[in-house]
Amino acid sequence: MSAMKVSLLALEGLSPSQLLNWKREMQLIVRPVVVISTVDREGNPNAALKTNFMILKALEAVAFHCFPFHDTYENIVDTGEFVVNLPSEEIAEKVMVTAVDFPPKVNEIEKAGLTAIPSEKVKPPRIAECKLHMECKLKWYKDTIIVGEVVAASADEELIQGGYEERQRRLRQMLFLGDWKYGKIGQVSELPHKTYDTYVKHNPFRTGKP
Repeated sequence: MSAMKVSLLALEGLSPSQLLNWKREMQLIVRPVVVISTVDREGNPNAALKTNFMILKALEAVAFHCFPFHDTYENIVDTGEFVVNLPSEEIAEKVMVTAVDFPPKVNEIEKAGLTAIPSEKVKPPRIAECKLHMECKLKWYKDTIIVGEVVAASADEELIQGGYEERQRRLRQMLFLGDWKYGKIGQVSELPHKTYDTYVKHNPFRTGKP
């Protein structure tokens, strides 16, 4: 018997920030914590923590939410470039500094005590203390959505050694839960791929029309 479904309705009288936090908490789906680094037209670095982030295609395309009045949004639209930096738990306190809405031209990387290093193919810097980087060119944007094409990717050497579970333990990735809480990957289980294999024999993956 399935559980009874209830509507997600916010309490009346919440302030805009309280309503936003309530929505984040009630969304329930966890999201990765990333830091987006950009530069403005004059080359001034900027960094901002983002949680509404998703992979569209592995190491090929990404997307995230950003308000148009934020420096990150304006810089990306102006320059067409950004870097996705994936932080680990060890630098959580420093990373939170990049979530502050500083005035334009403030270097959040320096404010946070983090280290900027050159990227391979774009002008915005990578953050050395982060363990994975995806350098991106702006593909398109609309309203509050930014979509980027990954043109280069790099990672700490330890993250490409060993099995998947071992690499994730080294990464210590933060997954945003809402209400200023985050979690980490714990128990790892396999999807029931044998069931999938049974069906895929008769329903092979379509590759599109030739």
